Amino acid sequence: MGIEEISKYGNSIGGLIIVLCLIVFSIISKQLGRDERSSAIFLKVYSSMFYVFSGLILVSIFFRMGKSVTGIVYQNITVCMFALCVVFGTIYLFVLKKKY
Repeated sequence: MGIEEISKYGNSIGGLIIVLCLIVFSIISKQLGRDERSSAIFLKVYSSMFYVFSGLILVSIFFRMGKSVTGIVYQNITVCMFALCVVFGTIYLFVLKKKY
């Protein structure tokens, strides 16, 4: 199984995961309301998602993925990285919701 196949299936699954996680985000956002605590929780979640996504992009640059794959495959890999960040953010949101 090459990187092209992984990126193709990951792109399809990643899009579905993103939609499901965004639905979970909106449900939890409605539950938490709009107070300072929920704003702080979501600020932590979004900033951690940004750091994870930035780290994944830096890893792909470090391993020179852009030179070894085509543009479409790199685009699919980027969608997979974004899906991983959204999943990480959703898990972190559950952790922070239980903690605070």
